Amino acid sequence: MAHELPTRVTHDPSLGFTRLPRHVIRHPDLVVGLDARREDEPVQARMYGPEVPSLSGSEHTVTLNVRPREVRSVAARLRQVWKDEFVALQPLDASGRPALGRTPLPYASLVDLTAEPEAELRAALARLARYGAQLLYDVLLGGDSEELKLFRGFLTDVLGADRPLRVRFHSDLHLPWPMLCLPAAPDEGPEPDLDGLFGRFLGYRHQLEHTGGNAYARVADDRDPPPRSAPAVSLNHDTGVDAEGLTRAADVATALADGGDLVERTTRDELERALGDTLLDEQLMYFWCHGHFTASGDEPPYLVLKLTDQRAIDAHSLRAHRPPPRACVPFRPFVLLNACYAGLPGNADLAYLGKALFDAGACGVLGPQIEMPQRFAAEYALAFVTRYLTGRETAGDIAHALSRHFADTCHNPLAFAYALHSGMDSRLERTA
Repeated sequence: MAHELPTRVTHDPSLGFTRLPRHVIRHPDLVVGLDARREDEPVQARMYGPEVPSLSGSEHTVTLNVRPREVRSVAARLRQVWKDEFVALQPLDASGRPALGRTPLPYASLVDLTAEPEAELRAALARLARYGAQLLYDVLLGGDSEELKLFRGFLTDVLGADRPLRVRFHSDLHLPWPMLCLPAAPDEGPEPDLDGLFGRFLGYRHQLEHTGGNAYARVADDRDPPPRSAPAVSLNHDTGVDAEGLTRAADVATALADGGDLVERTTRDELERALGDTLLDEQLMYFWCHGHFTASGDEPPYLVLKLTDQRAIDAHSLRAHRPPPRACVPFRPFVLLNACYAGLPGNADLAYLGKALFDAGACGVLGPQIEMPQRFAAEYALAFVTRYLTGRETAGDIAHALSRHFADTCHNPLAFAYALHSGMDSRLERTA
């Protein structure tokens, strides 16, 4: 008769197969890759994942009919349309004057838009959807070749799935993916309802992340961070932003303090000293400050942040003060970058600061793709950090849930303008 012998593992060289990767990661349902490294060549596209039909046992690939410069130009125009045709929309009366009894610039001033005229809101949203579909289908995937039609058809079928999917865009092109849209349904009338319009936005339908270049999630190393008594979080802000208290910025600060050990920074020196500390171990970094775009030589304009002391902080500032990763304790914060700025140049490099944050160790960066109204930005941040600090949900789950919440409850599409750069599976680790 066989007998089970007692065993005891005294040495585990594989570390339980837990180190590569550090956490259990669910593979995305769909990965769309865009190779746009050469400006003088067409973009190369590919897609794969369990939701894509198998094609001769390999991934779907196609050469698109567009070059990177054109895609970036239309993406910049889409962001400008959101600013001009939605955020800055001013209702007028029959004489062309601001309508009496209406909140000035209601779509920039209000979070809940359910009391606004539905026809007006529907028209504005339809315009955003039209241009979001144009970027995805007419520009990026436009063409009549059989290969393109096949690729476009498969992708549309997957993105049009009834259930929410986890989608990764691994691309050299920095595009506002949640603001892109599916085409209008064949039976959609001249005045589609709000639910139908919201349902066309990729940010409403699916959980999205953008990776590519330096913004790709690193494989975690084999070290554990120091023991924590509570989550380590930081508020890096300009106290002059909303000094009159018209937004819920103070509530965000309270939520951060209640949710963990909070460090508050208001100057560049404080941030640089923290970055230079080899023991820095923050799980959530929140930035609430002003920013502006500046250019160096022939490079595209890039975002520069300013805290209360109004001293410029850019990617070079971050890189110059952060020691090599192996010289520090593990540092993998999730970064919510709520930077307010006055203008977005058409050729701006929105990935510039994010790349530096990833170089410093960030596991994910979430930030707006447009000039976000302060009132909505604070409301979004409060909802996000409150849920993230519980440690029960991933950043991707929360961002997708908020996109649907603000659309369904407030009839407000501005949550689609927040893009997640890596970090779809990032979750705050709380001590037992």
